[in-house]
Amino acid sequence: MWCNLCGGHEFMDMNRRAAVKCTTCLSLERTRALELYLARLDLKRSMRILQIAPDKGLYDFLSKPIASQNYVAADFDVTRYEFLDRCAFVDLCDLDDWLDNDFDIIIHRYVLVHTPCDIGYSMHHLDRMFRPEGHQLCVIPIILGHWDESFADLPDEERTARFGQFDHVRRLGAADIARHLGAVIRLPDAPDLAKDIDPATLQRHNIPEACWTGFNISTVLDFRKGDYLLS
Repeated sequence: MWCNLCGGHEFMDMNRRAAVKCTTCLSLERTRALELYLARLDLKRSMRILQIAPDKGLYDFLSKPIASQNYVAADFDVTRYEFLDRCAFVDLCDLDDWLDNDFDIIIHRYVLVHTPCDIGYSMHHLDRMFRPEGHQLCVIPIILGHWDESFADLPDEERTARFGQFDHVRRLGAADIARHLGAVIRLPDAPDLAKDIDPATLQRHNIPEACWTGFNISTVLDFRKGDYLLS
């Protein structure tokens, strides 16, 4: 097995998941799966890409085929990314001024559990911001149980107990996903990573079979223009 982001061959445990974190680039199985989806696209230097909460592994992968002026890294906390020459500020609760149809690909992982605003607002604007033939590729952690959300000033212990992490504001539960995320944006009926990516490739890049099917913390979602359901 080897990491498709950096070529590393060693992996360590992460949150009770055995040997899923690359010891070289620190990528997790969800990021390696996301790279495999990106690798299927016909990436060109002229494409404009927005990566929200960028990680070094995907940045290194994208910086080769994409012209530097067309790659936009952005985050709410722009000080977190020492490996970047520049990082734009983005607030997913304040996207009104971002341009329509500006990006060919928008990428984000694990950001929508942090945003203290209506998730429909963020998804509407992200859908608006990418081009008609583009993609919004993302990983939104979907966990067991039901939807829960609070924007109140809660103790870290309560946030961790309710949402899985001290700085999360919501949990997206698989049990009622059709009534929250699925009511906002069109979801696949039954996600199956192995239908999109050859199983041997998934195994070679240490993407455990447990995350291949169904909605889970590593499900890669590929939204296209118009998948946003609210008007």
